[in-house]
Amino acid sequence: MTKFLSSPLTMGIIASSFLLLLYLTLMTVLSGTFEAAWWQFSALWPYMISLSLGFGLQTGLYTKLKNKIKHVQGGRKMMLGNTSTSTLGMIACCAHHLTDVLPILGLSFLTALLIQYQKVILLVAIASNLSGILYLIYLQRKI
Repeated sequence: MTKFLSSPLTMGIIASSFLLLLYLTLMTVLSGTFEAAWWQFSALWPYMISLSLGFGLQTGLYTKLKNKIKHVQGGRKMMLGNTSTSTLGMIACCAHHLTDVLPILGLSFLTALLIQYQKVILLVAIASNLSGILYLIYLQRKI
């Protein structure tokens, strides 16, 4: 089992699938139906797939590095930072479904802001993923 989970390909697929599952779960909970979640995914699929594949690739590269050496200076921090960015990017897509709750909290301005900049936030998350991938490739070549 440990050998299976130490495979870069396995970890990349698991991470990519997990991020998509997290997105669909959040969307289903926030919108109330899986159909609404699927509709939103269909509207933004290029961003969602890019984020998910980028995150999976990063996870695979990090796993490969971790298998090579015990500790990579900065590699883990980059991975954790981009994990947060990818997750926040996907959550930003769900933000417009928070309109039912945020006004109660007095935060309706936040929802409008997230909706307005939804694609920009996703593009920043994708760019962050790309920078993390390039950094991990750099570390691979350095070792």
